[in-house]
Amino acid sequence: MFDPITMSEELKETYLDYITTTFDMADPGYKQELLKRLREPGAVARGPYLDIGGSYETGHTLRELIAAGSISPLFSELEPVAEENRELKLDRPLYLHQETALLAANAGKNLVVTTGTGSGKTESFLLPILEELLQEEAAGTLGPGVRAMLIYPMNALANDQMKRMRALLKGHPAISYGVYNGDTEHSQSRALERYRGTYRDSAGNPIDPAQNEFISREVMQKTPPHILVTNYSMLEYMMLRPKDDRVFSGASLRYIVLDEAHIYKGATGIETSLLLRRLRARIHDPERVQYLLTSATLGGPEDDNAIIQFAERLCGASFRRDGIIRSTERRPHMLAMLDFPPQLYEELDDHPEEASGILARYKADFAPESGTGEKLYAHFLHCRLFDVLRRAARTPVTTAELYHALSTDTPMTQRQATAFISVCARAERDGASLIKPRYHFFVRALEGAYVTLTEPKKLFLQRKLEEL
Repeated sequence: MFDPITMSEELKETYLDYITTTFDMADPGYKQELLKRLREPGAVARGPYLDIGGSYETGHTLRELIAAGSISPLFSELEPVAEENRELKLDRPLYLHQETALLAANAGKNLVVTTGTGSGKTESFLLPILEELLQEEAAGTLGPGVRAMLIYPMNALANDQMKRMRALLKGHPAISYGVYNGDTEHSQSRALERYRGTYRDSAGNPIDPAQNEFISREVMQKTPPHILVTNYSMLEYMMLRPKDDRVFSGASLRYIVLDEAHIYKGATGIETSLLLRRLRARIHDPERVQYLLTSATLGGPEDDNAIIQFAERLCGASFRRDGIIRSTERRPHMLAMLDFPPQLYEELDDHPEEASGILARYKADFAPESGTGEKLYAHFLHCRLFDVLRRAARTPVTTAELYHALSTDTPMTQRQATAFISVCARAERDGASLIKPRYHFFVRALEGAYVTLTEPKKLFLQRKLEEL
């Protein structure tokens, strides 16, 4: 079981080892003082904090949208695998904000998707892009050329998106994709060698990329992928190099996605804004391009005017208030306030495969005909301790604060408290989780160390302006 407290302590100790090794002091007195200061609470590390996100209001399933004629029937053929193995499940309801974003983009609107972390922002722009490509495929017009450009602020985020693309499109070769950044090899032979050295199957054997994953600059310069993943720095270089001209001159660009759009402020925002205007000047039919911006931190409804102004200045395009997409959190009402022994959750966490029997033994099964996820969902809506958890964690709290809140009326160990949260995370109904817990642990770099030059020897991690 993942233990956030133990994990945080291990991370802290590893970080302290790094600091004391890097800033080794010959004087044993100062060395001891440094270690003492580093171990003070909050000196270089804080947390873990628990952030509990709820579930969100849901809309229709992809299958229902296909039946209603709202999206392409080819969505059902996108992943030729069993439903439980699909990246985009046909029968799981979309979050309402995902469905709203899809339909609004289909209607030609520029969008700002500002929803919380873990709310499925990726689907909010990925679904409209796939809809456009599948419609073109059905019409027989899906020729070469970039249709969607996904601009990420960091390569790590771009690489995460590529993992998603591989899983989603490996069985649909008609749609091509590729990442073009500073890590992308120029020659196909070098890129293939690197790919085989990085990715392996379950038996440890190297694997080749799917035929629709373009992995080298050489290939993408000749045949640009339909979905191009990059960052704004690389986009700047690409627009200056003659070899990359075909990426733009042959583009039938439909969507430009700016993930984590809030970072494009100040000097970075000005540079990116000018870059996007230059991009529009390079492509065929720039008026056809739609902008999809995502962020978790742009503000609430009271900030709508500022959000629209920010998006319009950044993209040089028109945005409207109905193009700002927000999520609606679902907080199901408690059905009862019953008490259960903490041992129940420890057993459920240790033996998840025996959940039905454990719940029945504790007389805690309120959905006997349902699967495990729905049994847990129903159970927690009858559990007073869950109500305590939800109230205590309205905002991020330290695990110590949460443990105190949970154990005030129901004495429990830290292990049982952690198990309780872990089991809560497995509760779901209609494909929506009851809660989505996330643990955060923060460390900071040292600004320096300040020492006294006379006895007694003292060391501080912050400046001291007063006389000692």
